[in-house]
Amino acid sequence: MQKAHILLVVRPAAGGIKVHLRSLVKYLAADFNFTLACPQEQQRDYQDLPCRILPLSLSAAVNPLSYLQAVRQLKQYIMKTNSVKLLHAHGFKAAFVARLAARVCKLPCLVTVHSEFVQAQTALQSELYRTAERVLQRWTAGYITVSFWLAEQLERQYKIEAGQISVVPNGIELTAGGAAAACTLPFSKETVLIGTAARLAPQKGLDVLLQAAAILLPRFPELHFVVAGTGPLRAELEKMRQKLALEKHVHFIGYCRQIEAFLARLSVFVLPARTEAQGIAALEAMRAGCPVVASAVGGLKEVIKDNVNGLLVPPDNAVSLAAAIEKLLLQPQLAASLSRRARADVCRFNIDESMRRTKTVYARVLEGR
Repeated sequence: MQKAHILLVVRPAAGGIKVHLRSLVKYLAADFNFTLACPQEQQRDYQDLPCRILPLSLSAAVNPLSYLQAVRQLKQYIMKTNSVKLLHAHGFKAAFVARLAARVCKLPCLVTVHSEFVQAQTALQSELYRTAERVLQRWTAGYITVSFWLAEQLERQYKIEAGQISVVPNGIELTAGGAAAACTLPFSKETVLIGTAARLAPQKGLDVLLQAAAILLPRFPELHFVVAGTGPLRAELEKMRQKLALEKHVHFIGYCRQIEAFLARLSVFVLPARTEAQGIAALEAMRAGCPVVASAVGGLKEVIKDNVNGLLVPPDNAVSLAAAIEKLLLQPQLAASLSRRARADVCRFNIDESMRRTKTVYARVLEGR
């Protein structure tokens, strides 16, 4: 039986979307032929995968001309190959252009929502996005969300029927390939490290982590805080670090290739997000056996159960965040208990189950044509 050809469409992506796409192609390439349409500057991020790469003129900025060009590129590729059976878009901008191309070419289009669908700057912009989505819903074969919280957001804000939405939580490999890698952080084994792995963006709440560090250090002067990740807020966060006199204790290490070794080295993993669809980094920390403190927001509440497999704190509350970190530092037995339960619970989010569910959605849409 010939494998169905699926055209994946993605906007400029980092973090969870990129991890998800790589898993999607890696695990389902035996069942489907994939082409990945992505911005030209990100081709190298996917070139090792068993799929074709299609350069796409889709930028992070709001640019209607680039949207039209991207639609034209997708249409031309679909007509040239004459083999694409399904488009699968990731992110709002990608979903916008993919559904227009699918409509023109009379193909079904799936949309995976990885975070709050749109993050509008103004009320007018928000209403325009909602209006556009109501129109595009008619040309959508189905939605996939990575958490039940996101599914509820789509139902409430965009009036999408529950029957159109499939919840497929992101999964991780339960045995990390990099677990044996040496940790190259410039600290002695005795140094107590509090850390996070996140994009340096406003929604990740890293400014709250710096405020919590300023609260904790007078009581725990031996602590060091390590932030792995890149993003637009680095310069601003470094200025804040200087203003709070934290230069000797807060370290920005950029992109971390040895994430499992990094997480295993931490005494506490912190995810102080203001909004989070699910939190792949939290899953990875749970797998690594690192106790987790996270904000009680979004899909994180489906992953972390307070005082069961981690600690939850209110978002934007440095005092509560500092208190939770202090609690784990002063109660090592509690930290160990939470870590053991987290390692057991993370099995619910295994990559095989995530891919099985995605494959089921693909089959349902393809058979419905």
